Amino acid sequence: MNMEKVVDKPAQNSNIRFERKFLFQKGHVQDIIQSVYRNSYGFHEIFHKRKVNNIYFDDSNYNFYKQNVEGVADRKKLRLRWYGEDAHIIENPTIEIKKKMGEAGDKDSLRLKGISFDLAAQTANDVHRLLIGCTRQQVAAHEALKKLHPTLINTYERRYFLSFCGRYRITVDFNQAFYNPNYTILEHSQQKINDIVLELKYAVADDNEARQVSQQIKTRLSKNSKYVNGINLLYHYDLA
Repeated sequence: MNMEKVVDKPAQNSNIRFERKFLFQKGHVQDIIQSVYRNSYGFHEIFHKRKVNNIYFDDSNYNFYKQNVEGVADRKKLRLRWYGEDAHIIENPTIEIKKKMGEAGDKDSLRLKGISFDLAAQTANDVHRLLIGCTRQQVAAHEALKKLHPTLINTYERRYFLSFCGRYRITVDFNQAFYNPNYTILEHSQQKINDIVLELKYAVADDNEARQVSQQIKTRLSKNSKYVNGINLLYHYDLA
């Protein structure tokens, strides 16, 4: 564990956007990516494929989960995100507070530079305690973390695409896996799903034209939530 930390300032509220999700329960990821390339908006890949890892946090009543299931218009969720093929190794993670305001969303990000954890040697609860200590100067994140506990770990692979006009982004997420953070050996709790999630992301001002992009995506718009799916899988029932 490295605690020589530098905490970036939270990002300002300049990222309000729509994130439209499309769920493919059958099919191959390469076929879906080819359909992205065929879209008339000229999407091209802008970043290398990478593995996304998250620890989600919730309160003792699982209110973040329940608000999502119930469709509460104004809601939040908090997670720790990092990248890397070995999900046990957390380096330079980011605390993200995602906010939903009706159909639009925003995100505050707090980068923890120079911090590393090893989930093979430490538990998610250990990480949680250390995060509380790391964020003493960042009041919103610090106070939120004090009221929460780790409820889910998930991982997936992601590919990134941008339209020719630069106004629309697509991500394709696949190879999803979910873990119970209370397990000492995370792999003993592993659950996987084969669903592929395509997300279309764009500024609120571009919503009208976005229909021309989304009409070329050959599956249904979905309220898919990785957090809700993971909780349902791991606990085998809806907590709501």
